[in-house]
Amino acid sequence: MFQFLLLGLLAGAGAWGTEYFENYYNEIDVDDEQAEVKTRNAMSSPRQLWPSTRIYYRIASDCSPEEVANVHTALATFNEQSCLQFEELTGPAPPGSRYVYYKKSEKLCGTRIGYNPLPVFGSGSHDVLLSPKCMAVPGIIQHETLHLLGLYHEQSRPDRDDHVVIDYDNIPRKYWPQFMATSSSTTTTYDVPYDFESVMHYPKNAFATDPSKPTIRALVDGVPMEREMGQTVGPTEGDLFKIRKMYKCDLTA
Repeated sequence: MFQFLLLGLLAGAGAWGTEYFENYYNEIDVDDEQAEVKTRNAMSSPRQLWPSTRIYYRIASDCSPEEVANVHTALATFNEQSCLQFEELTGPAPPGSRYVYYKKSEKLCGTRIGYNPLPVFGSGSHDVLLSPKCMAVPGIIQHETLHLLGLYHEQSRPDRDDHVVIDYDNIPRKYWPQFMATSSSTTTTYDVPYDFESVMHYPKNAFATDPSKPTIRALVDGVPMEREMGQTVGPTEGDLFKIRKMYKCDLTA
């Protein structure tokens, strides 16, 4: 059974404001135990990279032409700005290969982090679930695609405590695992500076009990300060640099 990392993108950035963010997260139905499993599973395979830079994908047949176009737009960025090549399937997947399957969900946006090896025989899908509102924004589709390529949320970096402070008092306990930092023994930053504008960064009031108060504050000279974080426009150069490093793209090209 797939365990999904919940999307944390929307407040104060990109296509929607705080009101939609509040409503969106109030709709997610996940209890404490499920939330903990989600994060543990995501952290158990942090360096599972896709075995080829050619990655096959399929889009669910119930997606509208606009939603299909948004997936194409999202993936074009990786095809044009990295050595990865997302190739849409028009028939069966090549034997023994895994493919990405972009499919609709009523409420949830999420996917596994990194590549998951297939059984010895057959092919299978790596599902990316996208609600209609997530399908409407290429930047959110890119966020989930970066997860499946192996990136965690920016505020989960092992050095995040040098850059941000998390206010757990303003976060329902069932969502605490969404704010866990990864270990430096299993993940790397590739020496990319902390990026508050990363498409992988949560907004400042992600999962807030009281959305008028931030759940994440930036550290400026050791002092917690409120500032905007995250966006849904698309990957930053830092996001793309990590992908190029992970998949050994020619950085001089």
